Amino acid sequence: MAEPTESQLAKLLSLPENAPLAALNLFRFRDRAEYQHEDPEYGTSEADVTGAVAFERYTAMAESYISKCGGRIVFSTPVDQVMIGAEQPDWDEAAVMFFPARSEFVAMLSDPEFQKLSRHRKAALADHYLLHLNGAPFA
Repeated sequence: MAEPTESQLAKLLSLPENAPLAALNLFRFRDRAEYQHEDPEYGTSEADVTGAVAFERYTAMAESYISKCGGRIVFSTPVDQVMIGAEQPDWDEAAVMFFPARSEFVAMLSDPEFQKLSRHRKAALADHYLLHLNGAPFA
């Protein structure tokens, strides 16, 4: 699964930190979760789950971090189909999150406890696109 590039992170940090931010997420789940050797779940029955189940673990824990930053999940819903554009990857779910300030989003990503729970997201996802949008319409 992809992570942000150095140039993407640099751009994130260069934008106005007090501007509201919305994030459009496109998720494609693995058939089976892929926990890593360093994850507590690795090699246990907890690791023997679908990507969708591992992602549910992630979202159940991530919601409290999003709320702590003043953010919210605007919506999360299954994707029925790709209507216009490349048919692959075939996305499973789409979600929009809102944060009142870009700095709050960055603070969440930097939180060591949030980083630990991200193992569930990494185990769950075969692919993930994250597009930052002007958050003002969601404020």
